[in-house]
Amino acid sequence: MSESTMIILYIIASIVVPLSFPFISWALGRWYQAGITSKLMENEKILGSILDDKMSVTTSNKVSMIGAEYSTLLHVSLCVGPSMGQMFFMWLKSIFGGRLHSYDVVLDFGRREALLRLKQQAAERGCTSIVNIRIETSVVSFAKTQKSKQASVEFLAFATGIR
Repeated sequence: MSESTMIILYIIASIVVPLSFPFISWALGRWYQAGITSKLMENEKILGSILDDKMSVTTSNKVSMIGAEYSTLLHVSLCVGPSMGQMFFMWLKSIFGGRLHSYDVVLDFGRREALLRLKQQAAERGCTSIVNIRIETSVVSFAKTQKSKQASVEFLAFATGIR
């Protein structure tokens, strides 16, 4: 091969190899998220949607019609985050602007998983209704310096379970 061909191959390789990691990570992250989302949907079908249930109240209105012999605090927490490839594409998209679909997927999954775990905990404790459902979210950064942008989102869901 000629020297000019080697230079062109070197330039192409120096561009393709670094960009292949985000693409592979993005593809594996999407595949993994699709699997856990389908499992979440199956569990939601089994337990039913918590917010469609008449015995789950998320407002702060007074609940005077429920006679309770027992009440307990229900609380669950979990951390979820995008893959490195998704973070790369979110960073790229933030330069040009627009909706960050990968981040929306992570937030939607976390919220639904927290509500599902809350309903499972209520069922384990024998609760017949859930009132005052609240979900708190916060970004958790893994980096000690501001150079790294690795982060996840922590979800804390809590409510009062009544039996």
